[in-house]
Amino acid sequence: MQFHFSTVPRPAWLAALAVAAALAAPWAASAAAPAPARIGAQGQAHAGLLWPADPTARYCEPGALAPGPAQAPDKAFVVPAGDNSGFDFARDGTFWFAPGEHTLGDHIYSQVIARPGNRYIGAPGAILDGKNKNLYAFTGDVADVEVRHLTIRNFGRGRDNFDQGVVNHDAGADWIVEDNAIVDNDGAGVFLGSGNRVRRNCLKNNGQYGFSMYRPPLQSLPPSAQSPVPGRSAIVDIVLEDNEIAGNNTDDWESSMRCGCTGGGKFWDVRGAVVRGNYVHHNRGTGLWADTNNIDFLFENNFVRDNDGVGLWYEISYNATIRANTFINNGWVSGNADRGSPAPAIYLSESGGDARLPSAVSGSDKLLIHDNYFENNFSGVSIYENANRFCNSNGNTSSVYCTPFVHPALIARPDPDHPSAYPAPVSDQHPCYTGIGSDAALRRDCRWRAQNIEVTGNEFYFDPAVVPCGLSSYCGAQALYATGVDNIAWSPYTVKQVQDDVMFHNGNRFANNHYYGPWRFAKRYGEAIGFSAWQAAPYLQDAGSTTDGAPFNLIDAPTATLEESIGLWTPWYGSAVQRADVGRSGAHSLQVVAEGGYWGVTVANHPGYLADNGAKRVSVWVRHVAGTAPLPANARLRLRWLKEDRTPATGDEDTSFSDVFLNATGDDWNQVSALVQPPALTASVWVQLIGSTDSGGHENASFLLDDLVLEDAPH
Repeated sequence: MQFHFSTVPRPAWLAALAVAAALAAPWAASAAAPAPARIGAQGQAHAGLLWPADPTARYCEPGALAPGPAQAPDKAFVVPAGDNSGFDFARDGTFWFAPGEHTLGDHIYSQVIARPGNRYIGAPGAILDGKNKNLYAFTGDVADVEVRHLTIRNFGRGRDNFDQGVVNHDAGADWIVEDNAIVDNDGAGVFLGSGNRVRRNCLKNNGQYGFSMYRPPLQSLPPSAQSPVPGRSAIVDIVLEDNEIAGNNTDDWESSMRCGCTGGGKFWDVRGAVVRGNYVHHNRGTGLWADTNNIDFLFENNFVRDNDGVGLWYEISYNATIRANTFINNGWVSGNADRGSPAPAIYLSESGGDARLPSAVSGSDKLLIHDNYFENNFSGVSIYENANRFCNSNGNTSSVYCTPFVHPALIARPDPDHPSAYPAPVSDQHPCYTGIGSDAALRRDCRWRAQNIEVTGNEFYFDPAVVPCGLSSYCGAQALYATGVDNIAWSPYTVKQVQDDVMFHNGNRFANNHYYGPWRFAKRYGEAIGFSAWQAAPYLQDAGSTTDGAPFNLIDAPTATLEESIGLWTPWYGSAVQRADVGRSGAHSLQVVAEGGYWGVTVANHPGYLADNGAKRVSVWVRHVAGTAPLPANARLRLRWLKEDRTPATGDEDTSFSDVFLNATGDDWNQVSALVQPPALTASVWVQLIGSTDSGGHENASFLLDDLVLEDAPH
């Protein structure tokens, strides 16, 4: 995602009397207490590393942060409480903020401009409050600064500071930010630069992120024998440890910007990061997001729960180990907002392992996800690649960045005032245009690839009665897939080739995991298959894994059970439908009235539910409505099988379907079931109810339908 950067610094601060209120979670009054997690529950088969059963970094609770020194350190400058707009911060040394509220005056650019080596330390109860007048708290592109034991709040005037930070605004090197409450600010609470250590802070209710980072990208150097990889990272060697990161993106930038730029926090163009022991929860967006040429990351012992979006997103990045973390209830909002995306707990987007890049921090030149606990996230782990996203393609949202393997790694637009647009290249002078069609090395290196990924030894729990799946086909899914459109004439990549690489050739492997609940497994374009098919040829995934055998239903819950709503059922022709207040297993069902002549009802999601060519079992309960005309014998459930291009899977409209006759002759519930075989090229299934009432006595016949199931046939 593109960052916007400003060099103008700022400060912001809050009031002592409101500290406890500021740290109290805003969701506490309105949200019901979450169901207790099943961590360590009976029946778990796990025997590897231990994930956290409870979050330890609860620093947003009143009194949780370690207090600063009650007396000023020796030779420190004492900053008195009150209006500090006239205080001389332009000195070298330690500044001790006395107890009470500190303000910086009324100007938007009133701020503390840090000097190299300075220390800014708060006494117990010291608060730096921007009063929603100042933009930034601590600024300056300088090194070796410490900020400790302060409450830093209310910087920004409301939706200010987009893609900017309040503390360490300029992402200076070697800053230490510890034991602070950085809350209720606009933009990001804190920015990180090279060598930064951010520990034991409460980063809560900030307008865009709890933390973020940005340094101008560095142009690559020509490759040499000593340095064969030309790319350089803008930020190196950071630690984000033992922080509580909660409730951020209060300004809801995503709804107005569609920027991919909100949540708990974002890493950008970083080499070498330790992300350990953080409690990341209730953020309005992604929890932890590493976007664009991040290399060599270790995520461990984090507790990530109840974030609206993805729990952890690793995007166009390399070499990471994600181990011994807990993920609970993530992605519920984004999963329902975008039914065409899995909204997983962990999303690996065009990311993977590469032995040519550093791995000292992650400990592996692969991308490893192991020994993690997952419970009731919208979906599990998604490995994804967009065929149209590669270096120099305008299908890449990080448009001027190339992979670290190609020189130049920073793309110069030939005419910045009139940038090209998709499907044209960003630059028609870059090697990932001029040579991509003829040079095999460039074809390999101009892509960010989902490759060398291992998902092993994890526990996955999924209960569709808890997760609000809505109408999504991806709820409760593990995914190994790729999408795109073959519409870039100069691209050497096709969607099918990328799909085959991700699925079969790139060394991506699920194994030795443990599944509880009706998990589905999405492949290629995202077609869902069951556990047995996932393990069998040609996919051969999840060797050594176990499941409790719970089957998944291809049909979304509202459409299948009618308990939440009428789902996707809609009258098509010659019919009427309504949600009836009588059900087979619940309180509701679908009532269909065949008004006369030919009639049809359809599920309004053409081309239907993602499916494959494996044998299926269909089951539905039907019942004639007493007092209405009898239903004709030709009333049937029709499953239309379609290819990826939405045409009939057999090539013939008249043969690309399976019919199951309803036989709704009695006024009691009757189960109808059948085994059906989709055609070889099936990619989706469209569900219909059809029939005719031409013969006398059938007009306005009515029946009830409930508990529709379409699942993989038992092996």
